[in-house]
Amino acid sequence: MQRRRVLAALGALAILPRAVAQAPQRRPRVAIVMYGSPANFRSREEAFKREMRSLGYAPRDVDYDPHAAYGQADLLAQIVRTVVDSRPDVILSAASPATRALVKATSEIPIVIGADEEPIAEGYAQSLARPGRNVTGVASSVLEHVRRHMEVLLALAPRITYVTALLNPGNPAYAAYRGRLEAANRPGMKLVFADAKNDRQIERAFLDGGHEDKDGMLVMNDPFFYTERSFVTEVAARAKCPTVYPLRGYVEAGGLASYGPNREANFARAAHYVDRILKGARPADMAIEPSPRLELVLNRYALASLRITPPAEIMKEAVVVG
Repeated sequence: MQRRRVLAALGALAILPRAVAQAPQRRPRVAIVMYGSPANFRSREEAFKREMRSLGYAPRDVDYDPHAAYGQADLLAQIVRTVVDSRPDVILSAASPATRALVKATSEIPIVIGADEEPIAEGYAQSLARPGRNVTGVASSVLEHVRRHMEVLLALAPRITYVTALLNPGNPAYAAYRGRLEAANRPGMKLVFADAKNDRQIERAFLDGGHEDKDGMLVMNDPFFYTERSFVTEVAARAKCPTVYPLRGYVEAGGLASYGPNREANFARAAHYVDRILKGARPADMAIEPSPRLELVLNRYALASLRITPPAEIMKEAVVVG
């Protein structure tokens, strides 16, 4: 009897490793926090997931947990609390407002960025080479390209003498944008700033500025402006005002021209950060990279509507849509 009990126990021990080996492993979970709408983020999300698949993560291998705040600060605060309480393996932040809220809520859960402009100025990182905190990823600085925006505007509309820059005074980079714009201004060019935090103020900047000689517009990067990009570009068309924007999405919505980072490329690169974190890397030690791809985009219909013939050097560089 005792011998049978010993043999049974040994048999159970022999089976145990196989049972443990066959137990399903927990799938990693990646929360996605959007400040705007899912429609705004769709192409970037597709680029991110496509790159994750190329890195070996089939859809069944990872759980994606998306949350959208639709531009509402109160809803964003609720979403951030829910996400942090659920303890995902990684959080993918789709915009600066989301990152700011997430950083306040957690210093432990890794956060990967793909659309934030100034990680150091925002306090997310001690340096780009060694962030030192729980935030890493791809910086999407438009500030660095303000001078190029002015160059593109003057190349498309060389006779202009008056430029208005549209800014959101609530943007943390507001003062930095003003400084870069002033540095990029040309001798003899009058540069003015139009502050806007709502649709009415945007419309006034284009249509009711009281300046008959206002010839051109530069729109600075801001989540609110991007969410309202269809409205912004429609007002610019009504004003017949040559306007250069910071991102391709404006041009796809009807705007004249944009120069800046390709956000889809940013979020494809962000997938590599998520992959490394899931494999054990620490965000604090992972250098924040610049945008891997910059692009000049023109809208064919807007060019025709404004009777603009771009110079050959612009056409050689540009992607034309519309």
